[in-house]
Amino acid sequence: MKTPSRPAARPLDWTAVRSRMAAAIEQTEALLEAAQQDSEAQYEQRSPRVAVDVSAGQSEEQAVGLVIFVLADRHFALEIRYVCEIVSRARVSPLPGMPPHACGVYDLRGQLLPVFDLRGPLDLPQEARIADDWAIVCGQERPEFLILSEAAPEISTLPLEEIRAAEPAPGKPWHWAATKIGAVILDGRRLLDDRRFFLEDEQITASDETERTEFHESPTSE
Repeated sequence: MKTPSRPAARPLDWTAVRSRMAAAIEQTEALLEAAQQDSEAQYEQRSPRVAVDVSAGQSEEQAVGLVIFVLADRHFALEIRYVCEIVSRARVSPLPGMPPHACGVYDLRGQLLPVFDLRGPLDLPQEARIADDWAIVCGQERPEFLILSEAAPEISTLPLEEIRAAEPAPGKPWHWAATKIGAVILDGRRLLDDRRFFLEDEQITASDETERTEFHESPTSE
């Protein structure tokens, strides 16, 4: 019985192989570049646009990005440029010696930030304590403080025609604009500059140390 002989192997054409590899690499790079451009285009479409002057009715932008939250069953909003992030299940540590609208402090990655309930400053009903399930980290260049929300905040981009200037409200300098659905847009710049939301670092640190001491110290039995 004869063993079938195999045909002689043909020598590889390395020039053709290199040519096919170069073509495959070029095609892959073109696909990756197209995918990146498409991703950037989608990001720009999803990114809220800000810097709107509602009172003047003029802006280079055609929409405004908002973070909508709930207080006393009413809808409020902040321009997204005044929001650093949204925190879920925010553990707020109550501290003594803080003003009535201050709920305590929150540890944001090692930085202690005060947490506020805006119902008092906004003259809203305060029938029950707000659960600290949701909070908005406010600030521009850096996080400055948190405000609580009764429900999960929503991020929305609204066209300018759906936003109107708010009517003057005595004692409510934050009221800046309103949406068609009735959400009150607060003036984030005035909110961040309001002295009621400035707490001294020494006060926060001292109160935090007092709480930790009271928590860790256990009564000695005689």
